[in-house]
Amino acid sequence: MNLDWIGETVLPRLLAAGLQSVFLVAAIWLLVRWLRPSAAVRCWLWWCASMQLLLGMLWPAPLELRLLPAQWLDAAEAAAAPAAPQLSPSAQLPFLVTRDLAARADLAATPSAAAPGPEWLSWPALFAALWLAGVIVLAAIGARAYLGMRRRVAAARDCEHAPALDAYRSLGASLGLRRLPPLRVSAQIDSPQLVGPPATVLLPQRQLAELSDDELAMALHHELTHLRRRDLWWGWAPALARHLFFFHPLAHLIAREYSIAREQACDAAVLDSRRYAAHDYGRLLLRLGVAPRAAAALAGASPTYTVLKRRLTMLQNSTSPARLGGVALAVAVAVLGLVPYKVTAAAEEATLGVAVASVAASGSARTRTHTQSNVTIHHRKTASGEQRITEINDGGDPKVWAIKDGQYFRVYDDGRYEPVRDAATRTHLDGLQRDAAQAEVDAGKAEIEAAKAMREADRAMREAADSSREAQEEARQARIEAARARAEAERDHAQAMRDAEQARRDADEAVREAGQARAQALREGEQARRNGEQARRDGEQAKREAQRAREQALRDGEQAKRNGEQARRNGEQVRRDAELARRNGEQARRNALEAQRGGEQARRDAEQARRNGEQARRDAEQAQRNADQASRDAREQAARDAQRARHAIVVAQVQRDVRSSMADSASLRATMDRAMRATREVEVKVKVDPNIDIHTAVAIGRAQADAHAHQAAARDSQQIAREALRATQQAQREAQRELADAGS
Repeated sequence: MNLDWIGETVLPRLLAAGLQSVFLVAAIWLLVRWLRPSAAVRCWLWWCASMQLLLGMLWPAPLELRLLPAQWLDAAEAAAAPAAPQLSPSAQLPFLVTRDLAARADLAATPSAAAPGPEWLSWPALFAALWLAGVIVLAAIGARAYLGMRRRVAAARDCEHAPALDAYRSLGASLGLRRLPPLRVSAQIDSPQLVGPPATVLLPQRQLAELSDDELAMALHHELTHLRRRDLWWGWAPALARHLFFFHPLAHLIAREYSIAREQACDAAVLDSRRYAAHDYGRLLLRLGVAPRAAAALAGASPTYTVLKRRLTMLQNSTSPARLGGVALAVAVAVLGLVPYKVTAAAEEATLGVAVASVAASGSARTRTHTQSNVTIHHRKTASGEQRITEINDGGDPKVWAIKDGQYFRVYDDGRYEPVRDAATRTHLDGLQRDAAQAEVDAGKAEIEAAKAMREADRAMREAADSSREAQEEARQARIEAARARAEAERDHAQAMRDAEQARRDADEAVREAGQARAQALREGEQARRNGEQARRDGEQAKREAQRAREQALRDGEQAKRNGEQARRNGEQVRRDAELARRNGEQARRNALEAQRGGEQARRDAEQARRNGEQARRDAEQAQRNADQASRDAREQAARDAQRARHAIVVAQVQRDVRSSMADSASLRATMDRAMRATREVEVKVKVDPNIDIHTAVAIGRAQADAHAHQAAARDSQQIAREALRATQQAQREAQRELADAGS
């Protein structure tokens, strides 16, 4: 499939279907205007109009209605046919040559003819490209809208509103829906919608809490009616027709009228259920208002105010649908308007006498080529390798040609062979041979297609046999189910008889209660009459108040008009103020630019100052580190100096103590020596003179005691000196250790 095929095949079908739709739409409009069928019938009529467009595009050959006179055909052919070309002398044969053969002969005789222009420059290809581009663009827009709808469904959450769920389930059961689609709540919509496929019912999150239970039930009933009617699937035909015939205004009209009729049919079905009042349903439509309709969605709200007005008008003029008449009307439109047709002229009756001689068994006809002026019969080859061609002109004698050993011969009635030397005749015979070969190829293809069709037929027969067996099994199951249902029906009948007896007794009781209720109703009716009188008087009072309110509204309107004039003057002042504000804004903008440039310079200066501050901070930190290091060094040096001074003082003190101890030790030693000498002298005297007195002995004893005491003191002094020396050495070692630690 290419642009030429679209331009030469599809576009003519589109134009023909569009032209036929004009008559069909006019007929439907007249039927709707005069007969005023129900909304459901109108919906089917507009759906048939959309199917007429699609069938007209797909139908290969429209039906011909020969309603025009035969002279119109001759005149049309004469006007449309081009002038006959002048045949070349070589092509002027002694027999009639058809137009296509003459054209082929002329083309072979003049091979240097100008070649046609490129095919893509043709007008049909250009229009085909434009139509294909429009279809692709609309398909992309539709796909984008469908994906947006699926995103809204995915973003919605499951409905948890108890009244909505209860009403949804009860309505589904009453409408006979075996499987209900999911019920979800979305914050991206303004009215209840049935979207799909796959089908999903969406409720608006903002209005869910505001709708009453009855309004919610009516909205859900409307959407479930769409689901029961399968509008999501039936609506694809008008949508597809509008996309393929986007250039045709009637395609858009058909899609719009179908959509309106579909909504009206659902409205009528909701009211036909006898559950809701028409004025309550009308208030619901007004409350839902006008909202744009998304793709692949059936919304309860109306897309425009005109559609809303038509739906409300339908509620006021609703009538009981005539189902049989509507079905008959829809069937008539489908039969008469869906099939594509074209009006042509009646053909003149003519008989074409073609005499074809009987051929022997070995020379039976193989291929026949029918043209406008003659019939050509190609015979099979004989045993000697000869093949004959019989050409029969209209009303003339047949001509027989023979082909043997690659040469052409003319065969006369007396059996004489004459070689063909004329180039045009040979070209003509070559064309007949090529046509015969092509006919054989076509016949082979036809045989292949026939074999394929036979295989498909066999497969279809096997599938039909399988379907028949399945149908028989289903019928047997149906009979079993019917027997079971009959038994249940008999039990139900017996139960119904018992219920009827009980109902009769209940009816007698109800009659007695009705008599009592009638008397009570009479009393209540009298009270109601009095209440009605009071209501009439209240209505009169309300009418007078309404008159006063209307007069007040007129005065308010005048005041509003004056206020509007004042508002206009205020608007003029506001406009002047706005102009002044604009000029001030321009000045402020210039000042802001100047301030921006100053700010840039200040920013650069601040950046430089910041860098200088950073450098000063780093210098101060380095100076602080140097001062801290110097302070630590001074403290350490002072500590070392103080340690050395303390050590020197301790050493000097120890040395003084040692020297003092040593002096005391020497003095004690001298004293001890003197005492020892004195004692020895006394002992010598005592030994020499045993009669020495007691005082001398005491003195000698005291001298000995003092000598011992001095010896002990000398030993203590030496011990103290040694300990002082050790303490001095220990102090020296500790001082050296502290100095080493301070140095590290």
